[in-house]
Amino acid sequence: MGKAITFMLFVWFMVSIGGGMMQGSTSTATTELTADLTDVGTTVTVQSTNGFPDTGFIQILDERIGYASKTATTFKGNAAQPVVRGANDTEAVAHLDGELVRTVESSMLNQSLGYKLAVLSDASGLIAFVTIPITFLLLLVSFLILPLSFLGTDLEILTYIWGIIGIGILVSIGIAVAGGRRV
Repeated sequence: MGKAITFMLFVWFMVSIGGGMMQGSTSTATTELTADLTDVGTTVTVQSTNGFPDTGFIQILDERIGYASKTATTFKGNAAQPVVRGANDTEAVAHLDGELVRTVESSMLNQSLGYKLAVLSDASGLIAFVTIPITFLLLLVSFLILPLSFLGTDLEILTYIWGIIGIGILVSIGIAVAGGRRV
């Protein structure tokens, strides 16, 4: 059982890195703030979010900010995944209208995994009891849905096969933990 889980983690890790290389990593984009942002602000209002990933990190000066969603002109969080100010050991500071907002160049693995880990490690406040389990579940889902879109639609079946194998392993772990197998 341990070898199967190790193999699954290895394949997931390698495909995530390979996918990032094949896709050329995330795009680099730049925009400007259109409103002042306080050091505790949770909505980043910009000219345009075109070219930015749907979820991930932005950088304003020396601060990195993790966001869960975007609109045409804002980066923000939601009830389950709040905005993470001062992510990746940076300091949350106030920013003025007109400052540049940029993407943080990283691989597909960092984009998909980094924000979820930041939410897990930085979760606080009244909704932390909801945030952490939902973020952990989303992290698990990202493991079950292998990012093979860079291979094209003909090989999309591999994503479904991976999901079935992953669910089978999770069920077998659940049975072993519940006492179905005594060692």
